[in-house]
Amino acid sequence: MRANCSSSSACPANSSEEELPVGLEVHGNLELVFTVVTAVMMGLLMFSLGCSVEFRKLWSHIRRPWGIAVGLLCQFGLMPLTAYLLAISFSLKPAQAVAVLVMGCCPGGTISNIFTFWVDGDMDLSITMTTCSTVAALGMMPLCLYLYTLSWNLEQNLTIPYQNIGITLVCLTIPVAFGVYVNYRWPKQSKIILKMQDDFLRNWSSEYSDVRHHAPVIFHCQAVGPDA
Repeated sequence: MRANCSSSSACPANSSEEELPVGLEVHGNLELVFTVVTAVMMGLLMFSLGCSVEFRKLWSHIRRPWGIAVGLLCQFGLMPLTAYLLAISFSLKPAQAVAVLVMGCCPGGTISNIFTFWVDGDMDLSITMTTCSTVAALGMMPLCLYLYTLSWNLEQNLTIPYQNIGITLVCLTIPVAFGVYVNYRWPKQSKIILKMQDDFLRNWSSEYSDVRHHAPVIFHCQAVGPDA
């Protein structure tokens, strides 16, 4: 009887094992679609942010990089030190402390550019700083993690996501460069793009937070099934 049940497809245990990969496959497909759509939206967002950048101001920041220097000092000097002190103060376990330290060593991202745009800040400096910090993270992030984890007993070696950093850099620079070019050649059209971007950001920020909140529930229902 046990042999027949193990070889029969009508056995409840076997049917659940056969249905599980289907649910996981649906979960993987939904996650892939969500990732691709998010990447396309972020590329369009960075293009529209690039339309607000003036090449003359951008070049002035590159020629006199005092703001960039201050930003890099805070990014890879103050933030990792703050993360390290927080991990020590709360007596975190090595794995938890490394997670906090990694967050402190990560370069700036798109969210900082969005906030700068919303408060009418210096978009030229913000995008320049984001690009420079992403490039510098290829070397500074491993260095900071190595220096601050010398006193911790880690069971595994830390792996730096160079591929993810490189993909982030490409996804950042190419749309922004194209947006800067559009603003340089067609300034009137770039203002229209910025107006559309402002409306899009206000709607997308609320919808994106709702999707992120309900996505785990949707994935769970797809994987478990309606009869669970």
